[in-house]
Amino acid sequence: MRKILLSVILILSISAIPVMSSEVEDDYFDIAANYCVFGNYNSAMEYLDKILTINPNNQRATNLKKGLAHVISGDKSSFVENVNPLIKQAMEYKRTGDEQAELRTLMQATQENNSYLAYYYLGNLYRLKKDYQHALDAYNSSTSARADFAPSYLASAIVLYEIGKYDAVINPIDKYLTFNPNDDLAYAIKSRAEFALGNLNASKADNDKAIEINDCPEYQFDRAKILYKQAQYKDSKELFKKLLPNIQTSKIYEYMGLCDYALQDYINALMDFDKAILLSNNDDYLEAKYNEIKKLLEQPEVENNATQE
Repeated sequence: MRKILLSVILILSISAIPVMSSEVEDDYFDIAANYCVFGNYNSAMEYLDKILTINPNNQRATNLKKGLAHVISGDKSSFVENVNPLIKQAMEYKRTGDEQAELRTLMQATQENNSYLAYYYLGNLYRLKKDYQHALDAYNSSTSARADFAPSYLASAIVLYEIGKYDAVINPIDKYLTFNPNDDLAYAIKSRAEFALGNLNASKADNDKAIEINDCPEYQFDRAKILYKQAQYKDSKELFKKLLPNIQTSKIYEYMGLCDYALQDYINALMDFDKAILLSNNDDYLEAKYNEIKKLLEQPEVENNATQE
């Protein structure tokens, strides 16, 4: 039974929302997963702790660690107990990398009664293949087969967000939150969809809830973006600066440059965009903005103002 449980936990961890991770984190995760397969749970826990020391926001590591804790403690009260033989077989195909056999077996499992879990894993498989419409169809079939199976609502919302259907994200997220009202990831996804829709007050309220549950750099980054959109440029820039030890991407320097640009601090804006360009891959927008600011600085009145400040 423990091997079955660990297989499910590994699938759930791999299917979680992507996060910014390093090659070291990915290597440590592979090592931990291998230890799980061979039943060496203590060593697996050690490598998961190493990942979370590097990146406390690594959701895959967090999920696997929680699952391991249940297995070690003997807690088998989850839906995992009821996995049918076909789904177990599909998990084995996934472990060995036989995607066609995994798909064929999951399709077969969906024809059985109470097939909500088969549809859920089928959705995860389609999502990994970037076949988003079939993924959504599978998740919807999962909730049709069992209306209280919360993971399918969250997975559906994440896919809808990934493909830019932001207005469609809210309904499945709200349904998910009726079952899991203290899930920081759900509030974060909802906040990001609301941000994309321009509903800044709602976005801030849900971002606050996410941070209250889990005050991590990723959600603080979302908060800084909201502050920028609310024209609170100084506060936004300060928060982005605080996040630099944890997040150093092209996007954070781009936002810092936009804040400085709005504050008419063109020298710092130019330096921010220069760093953003170094971390990006041929971003025409960044190059154009850099040249725009450079031209502004070449104007005598701008140079004089910058010197006086």
